[in-house]
Amino acid sequence: MCITNVLKKYVGIKLFEKEQQTFKEEFFKELFDPYMEVDYTRRSTLYINAVLEEKELPYIFAVRKETESTIQKGKAYWILTEL
Repeated sequence: MCITNVLKKYVGIKLFEKEQQTFKEEFFKELFDPYMEVDYTRRSTLYINAVLEEKELPYIFAVRKETESTIQKGKAYWILTEL
């Protein structure tokens, strides 16, 4: 899988904490191909957006708060947009 495929998979989907971790693992594994386990928990949208800009990929992450769902209401989520 290439990095573009990983990004296309997540466009327009609300990523709460668990989904953010899954995305980061897929994204950084594809980007760096590490030979050992790496902790990506501290990587934020700021860092990811900088990587996207550096690689000239037409995507950007925004952080928003859920207002609709009763279960996730008030929780922050990431959403990926294709530019």
